[in-house]
Amino acid sequence: MSRWTALVVVGALASAAHANIWQSAIERGSADSSRDRYELAMHDGDELAQRANGKNQSPRSTISLIDQAVRAYKLAADARPTEGEPYFRIASVLESFFTDCAVMMSSRPVTCPPALGSKIDIARATQAVEAWDAFEARSPLDPRVGEALFARAILRTKLVTGAKDTRIHLEGALKDYTALLDRADGLTMLRLDQVWGNLAETYMMLGKLDDAIDAYQVSIDKGANSSTYYGKAVAMDRDERTNEALELVRRQGAQAFLEYKHDLQMGMIFYVPNGEEHYYFGLIYEAFGYNAEAVASWKAFIASGAHPQYHARAKAHLDELAKKPVSRPRPSLDPFDVYP
Repeated sequence: MSRWTALVVVGALASAAHANIWQSAIERGSADSSRDRYELAMHDGDELAQRANGKNQSPRSTISLIDQAVRAYKLAADARPTEGEPYFRIASVLESFFTDCAVMMSSRPVTCPPALGSKIDIARATQAVEAWDAFEARSPLDPRVGEALFARAILRTKLVTGAKDTRIHLEGALKDYTALLDRADGLTMLRLDQVWGNLAETYMMLGKLDDAIDAYQVSIDKGANSSTYYGKAVAMDRDERTNEALELVRRQGAQAFLEYKHDLQMGMIFYVPNGEEHYYFGLIYEAFGYNAEAVASWKAFIASGAHPQYHARAKAHLDELAKKPVSRPRPSLDPFDVYP
């Protein structure tokens, strides 16, 4: 069940119970007015969120409804400051409409960026992270905290734009993934290979290459796909184990690369900041002998400014490739030749 589907179910239950809110308020009298205000505000938020999820609405109308829903949930939180549920719903709504935007989604929200590669809405993502923080602080034993940890870790990673607070976001994501694995015995909705793979990538972005390589291997042992093998190869290359990295890429074969490119284009895989993906392409093309494409990829990685601590490794590859011919092997690795 997706997070948004869960929210709709909760909203439906709240709507069914709304008819009893006033009756229960009358029966209780005014002794618990905060509970009455809380329930009414939660109902309003659920109703507005469901309306925002309706079909044939303009982005402007949808955004207005979302903002009203968030305000209603905040009123509920003000009425009952120790309750975590309003914050769970704030984070779920914001994530569903603004950050969970893979192309493969059956019904992509109209509030998503128009194309892959578009910058994330920093303000919305930050607001969602803060809501997840508030939910966990108030409901640490709620079984959905595991879901919140994963969602928050992804959002923290997406907030990495190369700005000065990059390390803060990455260390926060690292903490979330570690906490999530500590809860692994009760984890049923998430694939552990994905959690370990994301943890490995976070380690690598923080420069902890030994930890990254170990975590990638755990992910692989748990059934991860080719993107995780490529991640391990990149970590090994950045650890100056280039021959091992190139051989690991070759062992995956050409078909794995085509599937990897498809997943990347569909938004099922993402890298931060923009430009990090060129390092992967550079290593893969070089492994298969596509020297011209590899040169273009290494240069694109350096030009992007992504992870400058690894630019020296990219330059080392360029120096080696300068000694080799630029002819392409046949048959083509990519039958569509979509990469320059």
